[in-house]
Amino acid sequence: MSKFFNETRSVHKINPVPATANVDIQELVGALKQGIEASSAAEPAEMDLKHLLQPLSDSQGISAQLAAGRLEKCRSVRIPRTEEKSFLVTQYNPAMQAAVEAYRTLRTRLVKQQTRTGARSLVVSSGAQGEGKTLTSFNLALCYANIQNWPVLLVDADLRTRGLSHLMGDPPESDGLARILEENIPYASAVLSTDVPNLYLLPAGETTASPSELFSGPQWKEFLGWACESFRLVLIDCPPVLNLADFELIAAPAESVMLVARSRKTAREALSKALAQIDPRKVAGVVFNAAEELPKKNYYGYSAKASGQ
Repeated sequence: MSKFFNETRSVHKINPVPATANVDIQELVGALKQGIEASSAAEPAEMDLKHLLQPLSDSQGISAQLAAGRLEKCRSVRIPRTEEKSFLVTQYNPAMQAAVEAYRTLRTRLVKQQTRTGARSLVVSSGAQGEGKTLTSFNLALCYANIQNWPVLLVDADLRTRGLSHLMGDPPESDGLARILEENIPYASAVLSTDVPNLYLLPAGETTASPSELFSGPQWKEFLGWACESFRLVLIDCPPVLNLADFELIAAPAESVMLVARSRKTAREALSKALAQIDPRKVAGVVFNAAEELPKKNYYGYSAKASGQ
């Protein structure tokens, strides 16, 4: 599964090494593992989370009330649960519990950052396709939604592949983000409430226009401002960083960015280039996905081959 590295910026200091298509990214982030090992004796994720959220209880209640008021008449959708390997946080299979705990730990560490910075928007991306950003976005959103009075909006901003929308069963008759950007329709009419309390979804929608042209207009910034006022957190599943103009346009008005790197797939050069394109003040960290389980450590590996962009 995923491991979260708080000291991401140290990656920039590593001398670049020529990469092949399957360079093991563990060497690149080895220095980051040391930081995790130093903090492995911390409190369990759930206990630590309760301690962090205690001072925020009033503001969380206000956020929940605001979201409920603005979205009172939005349509509801039931999230399909046919892809068992995708819905890790909702699984009862004991074999999945290590992965679930890793997601919860990731959430707790992000909450620490957010309580310090006040950030309400998080872009989740990767250097290239197939590294697990969509699966990470979804399961992270489920973890956040489990926090009381913490309304979360999960946005499919990858208008090219619509991977998150497909994972959600392609909600029928949904206007989606594309129509917000093209026609500036009322935001609440495109947002869907789900059968998971506190979790809301904005599908990608369909468009024939160029995604980069849509995101270059003012509508995206205006929508994100509305969403950050209406929700405690806006999680944005974004296209890959490299070779597309979409990422920089989407990330520009967002407050934080997290990258997903896949074990034995992500090339170190690709990760270095991706990090170089992100404002270092916005970097929330790097998720090391599909890592092998490390023996005698307090970290867990999720080795199942789950689909995701």
